[in-house]
Parts: sequence; C-alpha cells; structure tokens
Amino acid sequence: METAVLATPSAEDGTERTYVQRLVALLCAGWAVVYVDRTILYPLLSVIARDLGLSGFQTGLISGAYFTLYVAAMLPAGLLAERLGLKRTLVLFSLVSAVGILGFGAVAVNYLALLAMAAVHGAGAGSYYTMAYSITIHTVPRRNRGTASGVINGGMSLGLAAGLALAGPLYHATGSWRAPFLILAVPTFLMAALFQRFVREVPVSRRRAVPVWGLLRDPTLLRMNLSAFCVLYGWWVLLSWGPVFFQRERRIGLTMSGLYTLVIAVTAMPSGLLLGRWSDRIGRKRIVQTMLPLMALTLAVLPQVQSRTGMLLALMAYGVVGKLAWDPLGISWLGDYVSRHRPEAVGAAVALFSFISVLSAVVGSPLTGWIQDVTGSLAGGFYVAAGLALVGLALSLGLPDNRVEAKP
Repeated sequence: METAVLATPSAEDGTERTYVQRLVALLCAGWAVVYVDRTILYPLLSVIARDLGLSGFQTGLISGAYFTLYVAAMLPAGLLAERLGLKRTLVLFSLVSAVGILGFGAVAVNYLALLAMAAVHGAGAGSYYTMAYSITIHTVPRRNRGTASGVINGGMSLGLAAGLALAGPLYHATGSWRAPFLILAVPTFLMAALFQRFVREVPVSRRRAVPVWGLLRDPTLLRMNLSAFCVLYGWWVLLSWGPVFFQRERRIGLTMSGLYTLVIAVTAMPSGLLLGRWSDRIGRKRIVQTMLPLMALTLAVLPQVQSRTGMLLALMAYGVVGKLAWDPLGISWLGDYVSRHRPEAVGAAVALFSFISVLSAVVGSPLTGWIQDVTGSLAGGFYVAAGLALVGLALSLGLPDNRVEAKP
C-alpha cells in the first residue's frame, strides 16, 4: 500500500505548532463522537432485546454486525486514501457513519434493518483509526507522539462517559430506544464538516506500493498486531456486555449499569495521558508489559466480586491499566517501529494494526453471548478475556523498544 508523506513541523514554527495542537484537539473530538455513537448502544441492548425478542447470541450480533463492517472497511479505506487522500477519506467515511447512526434511529424497525444500519454505521466509523493516526504519525514529532496520542485517545474516554451516561436518561425521557441515535446523528454530521474545514490534506506519494503481505511477514509487526487483538478482546467484551452483566447478574438498573461502566473512563483518561507522556521519556515496552498482567487480573476479578463497591473498584482499576490507557502506547510503539524501519508503509501498517486488533470485537461480542446462552452467565466471557490479555503479554516479550533507537 502506498503511504502519505508529510514533513515534520519545526518546533520553532508557531503556526505549525498551533495547527498540530488544533489537529490533536479535533481528532480527540472525533474519537469522542465515534465512541458516544457506539457506546450509547450497550446499556440499551437489554431494552432492544426485550423489544425485538432476541436471544443472547442475536443480541451479540448487533455489535458483531457493526464491527464486521468496521473491520471490513479498514483496508478498503486505506486503499481509497491513496487516491483521495487521508483527509478526504476521513470526511467521506464520517458522512457514512452519520448516515448509519441516523438510520439506526429512523429506519431500524425490525431486527434485519437494525443489523443493516449497525453495519452501515460500522463501515463509516471503520476508517477513523487508520485516517486519524496516519495523519498524526506524519504530523506530530516523535518526541511528542505518546503525549499527542494520549490526548487524542482521551476522546475515547469522553465518548465512553457520554454514551454510557446519556443512554438511560435519554431512553427514559423519550420512551424510545431509537431517539438517542437520532439525537447523536447531529454531532456526527457536524464532525464531518469540521474535518473538511480544519484538517489539512496529507500529500500522497504514489512512487512505491507496499503489499499487505509484506507487513504480515514482518515478525515484529505481526506480534504487535496479535498482541493488540488480545488487549482489545477484553475491552469489547467489557464494553458491550458489561452493562448487561450488571443489569442481569448484579440487579443494577439501566441508568446505573451505564454509569458503572462509565467509571472506566474516569480513571482511563488521566492514566492514558500520564502513561503516554511517560512513554515518550522511558519507552513504551516496559510500561506495556507491566500493564498487561494487571489488565488480566482486573478482568478475572470483575465477575467474582458481588458488592457494588468491589465492582466499582475493579472497573476503576481496569481503567488505569486497560485498553483506553494502553492505546496511546500501543499506537506510538507501532509508529516508532514503522517510521524508523518501514517509513514507506506507515498508512498500511496502521490500517493493518487496526484491522487485526478490532477483529477481536467481531469475535468477542457474539462469542460472549453464546457463552451466556450455554452457561447462563457472562462470567465465562470475562475469564476468556483475562486469559487473552496474558497471551498478549507473551506476544510482546522480545519486541524492540524503539525509544533507544529513535533520534530525538
């Protein structure tokens, strides 16, 4: 796949610094919208299932449809970006995402229509990771990359908090699970307009093609990608099934179940910012390899605790060491390696990283629903997620820490 090339802005150029700061803030807002659109669904899954008479597996397929198209859109979006440019592709897919969230509220009158609109929305949102972080890697100097990624990833926490907090109140205020999606269509369309207005296009080089197969054969990239799959698996299980677990197995109401999951964002945002900044100074590897066993522990403990205080503490601990805090380090670690060893393949490598890692959502949500159907409990899904976090740790062993290789 061909890649985009943009000169790193000079630290002395105030105009460029201002643009980088504005870009980081805008991409943070973009993640917030992507996540609020996505996470407002999860507390409502039990309502939707009851309204449409769905089994656990069928309910899991709603998220599965979203993430199937989310994943499927990533590599085509990367190829399209070679022709249209990163900015234009970002704007185009943001509009598709907005159409999907609008349709989720307006035309999802039965189960098949619901799956179709979830798929359209997922296809639109699927390009965001690749486009946003490809632009970031080419624009933000390496010495600030962890910090910038931490700020951008803060949008995930903001969107997570807003989506989980708003789901119950909006549902109770309107009496319809469709109304929240109609409301969220407005900021989703607005983000597409802001990207068009304020993001600069990244010039595309057409001189060299980078086959995806070549990136898959790179053992360092392959292990980074598979480790990311393991990290994100637990996140999607917790995010999509956590509210349902709290409602059904801990007898917590709809609004409170969303608020319980929201506490992840409360601790993840400062943790991600701090760890991203710290990783710029001491490297990504040591921090990541400390986080993953702790991540596994929090996922294993969560279905064991019975008290509300214990659940809150487990969720807060996951926020500190979980996916949202890991994200700035994971993408910066990948960016460090690719920009140094395969600079012509940044766009392709980011797309592949996102593609493989988010495959975990396609697998995790319906598999956890099936575990519930078979065992009568969601606990087994959390244990599988904890085991995979340890597999992610094993895959990260021996990977290079490019901090010592990179130039300041």
